[in-house]
This record gives sequence, C-alpha cells and structure tokens, in this order.
Amino acid sequence: MINDLDGFDWASLGHAYGAAGDVPGWLRGMVSPDPDVREKAFADFYSAALHQGSIYSSTVASLPFLFAMAHDPATPDRARVVTLLLNIGREAVDAEETYAVIVGEDGEESSIYPDTARLMREHAADLVAFTRDADPRVRAASIESLGLFLDDAERAMALLENRLVEESGAAERELVVRTMADLALRLPAAATQARARLDALAKSTATDPDTRLAALVHRARCAPEARRPDDGDRDRTAPPGHPHRP
Repeated sequence: MINDLDGFDWASLGHAYGAAGDVPGWLRGMVSPDPDVREKAFADFYSAALHQGSIYSSTVASLPFLFAMAHDPATPDRARVVTLLLNIGREAVDAEETYAVIVGEDGEESSIYPDTARLMREHAADLVAFTRDADPRVRAASIESLGLFLDDAERAMALLENRLVEESGAAERELVVRTMADLALRLPAAATQARARLDALAKSTATDPDTRLAALVHRARCAPEARRPDDGDRDRTAPPGHPHRP
C-alpha cells in the first residue's frame, strides 16, 4: 500500500507546520532499510503530524498506511509502527469527549478526535491480531490497545487473560495488568471482572512477585470508591501546544 501514497493530495492536508506534502516522504522513510532514515522519519512525523499530541488531517490520512505497514512482515520496525498507531489512538480517545468539536485547520468546526477514536475502534481486529503476533516486540507494543479500543468488555478481558498466560516477561505481564485496570476504568461492564481478577492476582502465591505487586497497585486505581474527574472538573481550555483546539 505504500506505493499508493502518491494517490493522495497531501498538500491539501495539514499538520502542525502547514501543508502536509512532506508526510508521504516520512511514511516511506519509516520502512527504509536504513535505521538512520527510519529514525528521522518517525521523529519528523511525531514533531509535525502528532505535534504535542494534536491530531491533524494528515495524521488521520496516514492511518491506513500505518496499519498496512504494521501488517507487512517486510517492514523493518513493525513494533515502532504499532506504537505510533497506539499513540495516535490514545490521543484521540483521551480528547474525544473534551474536544468533541474543535476549530479545524481550515477554520471550520471539526470532530477529528472522536472520528479518529472511532476509526481506531473499527480497526480493533487488526489490533487484536498484533497482540498475537509472532514478534514479541509487536505483541508488547499492542497490549494496551485491548484496553483502549475494544468495546466488547468480555472479549477484551478474555484476550488479556490469554496474554497473561502467554507472556512470560515481567514488563509485558505488568502491562497486561495495567491494561486490565484501564479497561475497568473505561468500560463499566468490565469493572467487576477486572477488579476480581486483579484481586486474585494480588493474593495468589502462585503469581510471580512483580505481577502481584502490579495487580495490587492497579487494583487500587480502579477501586469503586476512587474518584474520577467529571465533566465539571475537566479543563476545557486547550493545553499548551494545541493551537487548533478551542
């Protein structure tokens, strides 16, 4: 799909520094065999098309290409592409309610944040596939997607349980545990099951010490009595570095 990049009028799209005619070059650079070229391509994309967490029209247009790159075994650093996808999606999910409508690059009202979050959820099957990938780096990079983009609480918990069994690394298991808590906070339907599972992990002598500690910490995060900010507590002004948000 990378060969289809020229089919877009990228110059009519925008990023933090203006017209996005340079984005296809960055996307091509991400699949370069030269690690220095890849490093610069990722850095440039983050700097302009995901500038301080802001999402632009060129960011959204890049998503199909990034998913294709992440699936392609010929991509030299698939895990880094998956990480970029999750970073875009996380920014969208975090802002989709607070910034449901913003003033877009063209001065018109835009729903780019909820639209991007919805697009990531539409790619849930792709993200689930990455959690089962043969490359452990791709699996690790994609674990958080199960807490961010799956709306089927029962399925998400089942997939996380599977990852807890399959992953032996302490960092990966801690990430699974943290994602269970994230899921409980995002989807009320998952809360009871996630809390019970975290309680069981924290108390089980068969669980390794690192995972037990992580379960204890993240169980506290999703306690029913834990206060979460409501709409009245949220800062409705744009954070620094997000000039296109209201």
